[in-house]
Amino acid sequence: MNFDIEKDFGIFDPLLEKRPEVSPEGLKKDLLNYYLPYIEKLVKLKEASQKEEGLIVGTSAIQGVGKTTQGEILEILVTHLGKTSESLSIDDHYMTHEELSRLREKDPRYIRRGVTHDIVLALKNLTDLKNMSDGMEVKIPIYDKGAFNGDGDRIGWKTVTEKPDFIFYDGWMVGARRTSDISIFDSGLPALDTPEHIQFAKDINAKLDQYLTLWSLFDFMTVLYVPNYQISLEWRDQAEETLRAKGGGMSPDQIREFVYYFWRSVHPAIQIKNLAMHPEHTNQVVVINDDHSIKEVLTPEEAKSKYS
Repeated sequence: MNFDIEKDFGIFDPLLEKRPEVSPEGLKKDLLNYYLPYIEKLVKLKEASQKEEGLIVGTSAIQGVGKTTQGEILEILVTHLGKTSESLSIDDHYMTHEELSRLREKDPRYIRRGVTHDIVLALKNLTDLKNMSDGMEVKIPIYDKGAFNGDGDRIGWKTVTEKPDFIFYDGWMVGARRTSDISIFDSGLPALDTPEHIQFAKDINAKLDQYLTLWSLFDFMTVLYVPNYQISLEWRDQAEETLRAKGGGMSPDQIREFVYYFWRSVHPAIQIKNLAMHPEHTNQVVVINDDHSIKEVLTPEEAKSKYS
């Protein structure tokens, strides 16, 4: 691969300036062990397809794991190689606030967004980006999660005019599939603490079948897997600490309620763990330590052997 870890490392200077929490030496290590081999896999896959269409790359990661930073690193490398990319999140495809309000009228258990996406729009966006031709434009929704006091809403559109070689699509429940063993929802896992919460989790589990057509578009799937997934509560608390110092932000109890709602929707120890260990649905598993660093890169079979 055309990248010299010493001579070319300067391409990450803007990223390191914007994200001081990223260690230069740590990034160099991760480049050698993860990012460069990963990009090489994607480039070879793209070349092997011998097609003009873009390659859709899915990434599943629980909240706070650092998927945004990882995505920025991958984009920088893709550009360095003279390729083009477009990054989207499944968060971009949340339904509008008006649609969410109508859903709540039917089912008031949707106290937050969760599994409330415009799947038709997501399918259209990814398909259009994959098949994009010169002169074509693709409009991607802009979603503001802070609108309506945190309920969120679609606030506009971004226009893509350059055909991407790679389409990166990430999110907290990307790739999640229904588990057939619903007894696991009664096993006392965090967030599944009342009969009402358990029933909601089971109902959302069944709803995941609606996403299968979207997941089928992926050419490559990565799971950023956090064995100690409860650390995400601490990650979220750290992120809110600065806001609390300024008079805002969520309290620890509010953080737990917020995170638990999403765990009841798609649970890290159920659907995401199953995804990480499923060789038909996942291509690689990136194990993440409690300090956000990359521990190892595994196949789904290896992940199952080590973490099941």
